[in-house]
Amino acid sequence: MKISRRWFMAGLALTGAAVPAAYFGHREWTKPDPTITPGEASFDVADVAGQRLANALRGIWDIRFEGRDAGLEGLPANGLQVFLDIGQKGRGVCGFLDTPARLRSDETPRYRILGDLAGADAAKLSWRLISADGRIDYELEMILDEVWADFGNAGSGTLSGKALRLDRPLALPAQDNGFVAVKRLFPEARERTPLNPTLLAWLISPEHRLFHQLWHATRDKWHTLPEDKREALRGIGWQPGPRDKERDARGPRKDRNGSGVDFFFMHRHMLRTARSMQDLPSWEYFPLPQPELIRDRAGFARYFDNHDGTALPPTWLADGDNEYSQWVSDIKTAETYESNFQVWESQYRDPAYLAKLTLGQFGSEVELGLHDWLHMRWASVPRDPSNGQPVPFARDPADFAQRWFGPENDFLGDPFSSHVNPAFWHFHGWIDDRIEDWFRAHERFHPGEVSRLVVNGVPWFAPGRWVEVDDPWLGPVTHGCSTTPGLQVGKTVEMDPETMKLALRITFLNDEKKLAALFRRVPQRPWYARNLKAKA
Repeated sequence: MKISRRWFMAGLALTGAAVPAAYFGHREWTKPDPTITPGEASFDVADVAGQRLANALRGIWDIRFEGRDAGLEGLPANGLQVFLDIGQKGRGVCGFLDTPARLRSDETPRYRILGDLAGADAAKLSWRLISADGRIDYELEMILDEVWADFGNAGSGTLSGKALRLDRPLALPAQDNGFVAVKRLFPEARERTPLNPTLLAWLISPEHRLFHQLWHATRDKWHTLPEDKREALRGIGWQPGPRDKERDARGPRKDRNGSGVDFFFMHRHMLRTARSMQDLPSWEYFPLPQPELIRDRAGFARYFDNHDGTALPPTWLADGDNEYSQWVSDIKTAETYESNFQVWESQYRDPAYLAKLTLGQFGSEVELGLHDWLHMRWASVPRDPSNGQPVPFARDPADFAQRWFGPENDFLGDPFSSHVNPAFWHFHGWIDDRIEDWFRAHERFHPGEVSRLVVNGVPWFAPGRWVEVDDPWLGPVTHGCSTTPGLQVGKTVEMDPETMKLALRITFLNDEKKLAALFRRVPQRPWYARNLKAKA
């Protein structure tokens, strides 16, 4: 059979046309019909990017209108505010726009904002303005600017865009009606409920900052330290508890070694000293989460104005550590309040629960659970005091640059600075009040088995079945053995700032070459003096 060149080329052409035609025909046949509406609804929550966008938008914004046709009907072009609220993991946006006075009054705001974040991103947002009579009057098209860079991390932000009248025919030229909205910074607790100068001077002193950090650091790290580091700390009087019977806070015996007693005692001692300088009332209950804007506009305003210093500061992002960023966000949610903090509130005021615990067990449980979470729930983004730049991972624990000693450094997530924050004293007062609940619980279930005793000038309890130790640890003040006078009146050299810095570097540094030089600076006690301690 002969196949001519002409027939061969015709066959190739027919095949080449048929294969693409079949492919494109199948694709068109199976393509979803765009006119078909969605099926049954599904449970949709905001993804991580949506939650972060919501966190950036939620709050109070100052807004001004610009352009030849600037403004909204019935309102001035300037001196206006916007309240914006998005539920946790929600995608719906609700808000109000009016003058600050009207938004904070019982009068109905002249404009309500209605929008959503479904499929939205910061580069293109579009919401509607509904007037008091229920008519949709304007559409706001905007973007969330990124001009703030790192300073926008839990800080301010800018929405810029244009307002479009929806009753204006599209055939007419577009109006010149732009706007810029700037998010108001969160007012810190120190701005609303400041500490008095006498107390503040004591708290920001190098001696107290370093003492508080070191007291926590050696207890927290002791079970992980190699023996040479432990010996170095013993050499300068900063082992957590009696020599060779140290009480670490996070090791396998943390709930049986009495470290919880140390935790309760040290903070009661510090709290009594602070209260001698200023009235620092305990929280009666943990402050409630943010009120919903749509239900309580006045409460929303008070919350974001932080009128009493108890509102939660905004969450922040830690670049390169999504797990940490999400944890910081989650700990500040209403869900966490309802699932964790309210449970702790209940359990730690339940006599039947408290009567089962020794004081050390109770203290350890509180320290490693509720206590740490309180610090982080009410923490603001850590900032460099010299320029306000957010430092999401906070100060290096061995960084003692002078700028960190100023009163602006009151980051609750670091023992070096947490006690400078007013909120610290209110929630530690709540914790201290629970010690009395524990005592009353044992009076009820084990009458006479716990007795009161004054220890180092602090109302406390005698050792026994329910109180594991008779010598709560306050640092070298109670368990040091140096007799060399230090810089502080009545204190030894073990409490000097440079000694405490040395102890902190030993605790935190991992570079063996750096450590070798530090170990040479640790004074070695005479052998027979190494097990001696002065009992206060």
